[in-house]
Amino acid sequence: MTISVFLSHNHEDKSFVRTLARDLESHGVRYWLDEAEMKIGDSLIQKIREGIDSVDFFAVILSPNSVEAPWVVNELDVAMNHQINGKPIKILPILLKECEPPGFLVGKVYGDFRIDDQYEDSFRKLINSIGLVFNKSVMNSEIIPNNLGTALDKAFLKSLPLMPKPFHRPFQYMGMPIHKAETEVGATANAVGNIIVENDNCRMLLEAEGNFISYVEIDLKSTAPHNLNQEFDSEPVLGSLSIGLPELDLKRKKTHCHTYYDHRRQIKVSVSCLYDGAPLTVGFSSKYYGM
Repeated sequence: MTISVFLSHNHEDKSFVRTLARDLESHGVRYWLDEAEMKIGDSLIQKIREGIDSVDFFAVILSPNSVEAPWVVNELDVAMNHQINGKPIKILPILLKECEPPGFLVGKVYGDFRIDDQYEDSFRKLINSIGLVFNKSVMNSEIIPNNLGTALDKAFLKSLPLMPKPFHRPFQYMGMPIHKAETEVGATANAVGNIIVENDNCRMLLEAEGNFISYVEIDLKSTAPHNLNQEFDSEPVLGSLSIGLPELDLKRKKTHCHTYYDHRRQIKVSVSCLYDGAPLTVGFSSKYYGM
């Protein structure tokens, strides 16, 4: 069973939260993060309540930025009311910077992330507290300048929207049973097991092999028309899917196709133009990883 965590925070602490989200995901934890879930036209209150309703844990990032932030306070109130009413959710107070926490959190055991060079030990304690085994080998311990934040900024400058669920970090569907993928993306597989999900910004194909998803392909509609002989930067394209270059190893770069390997997940990632006039496409495959 997949464990899920809602990440409540102030935007000033976004850099830390993105790192925490990445490391949670590397341990198989599904996280709810506003920038991945929200899209234009959504009701903020409704989406947040739905997010809190759907998770096992509510992690509140505590800092001087967040303890008086209205949205964080409201989210925490919703989570506390869930607990009071007997709903199965546990609150995880995470202390990022010294501050005066809300009164009802006083006396609780905190995840202490105040000291930067002790992040790994703090994260290990957090992972253990939610019932998982810490795996150092999947951690990204190096701080790399071209991080996810850079990719997100480039996507914004290219007017590429940040893709919400179910298009957010689509490699998550690799190897997933078809019936579970149907639930996750809210669509039904066709006769051969393939699933297609589409909105105004992108089209996603989940291709099945047997009873499992073996290939994922995303067409970013706003990048069309693109031509085979036209240079492009793959970082903002990946950023729109909330994927940062530090997660990937660039293996080949041609005018029409950039090929990466994701060694952590053992998948091949390609960003390409398939034909003149097409949108840019991002593909995820485990079959050709390392080839």
